[in-house]
Amino acid sequence: MSSYDKAKGLFDAFKSGFEATPCDLDKCEQQLAQVKVQVLTGALSSKAAGPDAAKEQLLARDTLELACFLSIRRRDISGFERHVAQLKMYASGGSSGLEPSANQHPIQGLYLLHLLAADRIGEFHTELELIQFDDHENKYIKQPILLERFLMEGNYVKILEAQKDVPNANCSFFMERLLETVRQKVGASLERSYDHLPAEHAAKMLIVSDIAALQEFVVKENERKAAEETDDPMADMTPSLTRRAPTGLVKWEGKDGKL
Repeated sequence: MSSYDKAKGLFDAFKSGFEATPCDLDKCEQQLAQVKVQVLTGALSSKAAGPDAAKEQLLARDTLELACFLSIRRRDISGFERHVAQLKMYASGGSSGLEPSANQHPIQGLYLLHLLAADRIGEFHTELELIQFDDHENKYIKQPILLERFLMEGNYVKILEAQKDVPNANCSFFMERLLETVRQKVGASLERSYDHLPAEHAAKMLIVSDIAALQEFVVKENERKAAEETDDPMADMTPSLTRRAPTGLVKWEGKDGKL
């Protein structure tokens, strides 16, 4: 059996496991590791040459694309970023010479959404510039572009509406994270505008369902800000949507029906 045939067999087993219902994510992660040994670090590297070179590169791309989706299911942000970075060498129009993949735009859109949810606006625009302008109308690319506009405008109602109309199920994870970014942005505004306000009013403004959810947000926000304040003082402190220039820790507290 050739190296390619062995790698293809491992990939097919990985894909079948990923598409199974229910999907055993831990087993898929183990299968992915086996495929990577053959496809990415073994005999079938991106520099491979020979009669199977084109098939080998296609298999490497298919492996990385499925790895991106597996990382999302596992809520593994670092894994998702790593696989997207590796996948770029196989993008259409690059040195790989491969035809465009049906997953190219969905993964590009997911990565843009990830950057937006992570409040990495500069990287969002840099990444967007690398995508052909004609592709900006693709539904997977257009959605994060619109969401970034809504975020800059403070039009959070539109962001909530967009959560109900995502291009595919993989977007839901990043939409949840984007809503957390929105809540942090609203929270920063509340800190500047109020000493306290009614808890029900605060819950509505922070887009949480009830007082219990508000209290959960308060705990997480206090923990996040405390961790941010103890970060490396040499780290990047450029103000962003959720990170302001340090002015001292403002602790949140829910008490007597007020925030």
